[in-house]
Amino acid sequence: MSVKKFALAGLLAASLMPPANPALAQDKGSANTSVSAKTEKEPAYLELDQAISWALDKSPVLAASSARADASNASRTQAGALPNPEVSVEADNIYGDGPYEGMDSAEITYGVSQLIELPGKRGSRIRVAEAEKTKTHYARDAARLDLIRDVTIAFSEVTAAQQEVIILEEERNLATEVYESVSAKVQAGKVPPIQKNKAQIELSSSDIALERARRNLSAKEKALSGLMGGDIDGFKVSMDSLPELTEPQPYLVYHSRLQQTPDFKSLDAEVLQAKAGLSLEKANSFPDPTLNLGIKKFKEDDTDAFVAGVSFPLPVFNMNRTGIKRAGHELNATILDQRGSQLAMEAILVSVYSDFSSAFNESRALKTSVLSGAEESFRFAREGYEAGKFDYLEVLDAQRTLFDARKQLNQSILDYHNKRAVIERMTAIHAEQHNNKDEGHE
Repeated sequence: MSVKKFALAGLLAASLMPPANPALAQDKGSANTSVSAKTEKEPAYLELDQAISWALDKSPVLAASSARADASNASRTQAGALPNPEVSVEADNIYGDGPYEGMDSAEITYGVSQLIELPGKRGSRIRVAEAEKTKTHYARDAARLDLIRDVTIAFSEVTAAQQEVIILEEERNLATEVYESVSAKVQAGKVPPIQKNKAQIELSSSDIALERARRNLSAKEKALSGLMGGDIDGFKVSMDSLPELTEPQPYLVYHSRLQQTPDFKSLDAEVLQAKAGLSLEKANSFPDPTLNLGIKKFKEDDTDAFVAGVSFPLPVFNMNRTGIKRAGHELNATILDQRGSQLAMEAILVSVYSDFSSAFNESRALKTSVLSGAEESFRFAREGYEAGKFDYLEVLDAQRTLFDARKQLNQSILDYHNKRAVIERMTAIHAEQHNNKDEGHE
């Protein structure tokens, strides 16, 4: 066999070696280096936890949720405030006729009145505001979990895009060597010219695919950068910082966590708010009395006298029956909405869990059987080619099968990490792991 054939076979074998993970070339210290400390020669490596922390620091959405939570705290405080007293000044018998001309016979009353809320009104109003505050805090926690999920998915997509570029670069290198080898054989008259055209088409296709993968990687990096504030670029992600591919826990484990999530608890708070609203409407059906105290000054003989009084609005035309009825219907609707939302979340969890399990099983099968089988087939084809038993095109076909298997595994791993991020968001698994910025529900 010619030296050129042996050299080409060696090149093919080298191209099929699993690519070195860039993160493995970095020690732990360099992997934890800040993105801002990157050098000109090699971009900084960004880890998943670092990306999440950065996003939690810089996210305007999360800052807005925190501001709303602060606003709800203020509303809760305001709901417990008592009604303000009123000060009044009243003058009688002034600027009239006869003895009442001028101010000599004036009777001036200085008074203070205070609305006295009946029991149940202030307490119900506080409970309504407290439930609103609870909902807002749970919404903040949910927004935090959403951000962690989005960053995790974006990070996974960048790692997959990086790996795709590595695979396609190797595939293009192989296509280049094939084209050069076929061109030499065509020139020597060993194969028909159509083989050169096929090799050229293969090389052009590899160039197009590689360029598309590089654009895709750039877009994914920008999306991740945007979640982290949009002020970093030129980084690579550390693939090793993603969670290992582990088998999902039993479905009941995830289902049991679902009821402890901010989404479920927010639904409970909505029901409590509706109940408090109904209590408040019932309390409002009884009007509040107003207590009046004051002092009256008689200008005619320069004497004083105390005055006191109380007034009660008469519930003749408005007993708030419609308000009570409306609040009752709203409570029923809220309870039904709560049950519907819970059932919907449970149904979504079943679907996501199924996809999560399928992604894990597919990744495991590709790793243990498909990829290993493709590697073995290529090894046999290469050995047969070296022994002169197989044509080079059979080696090329085996090589393509191996590259396809690697691409499929890369996509399957991406699906696994995306589904894992979704199910961990739904069950709030990340709530304890990334709780260094926002405190939990108060």
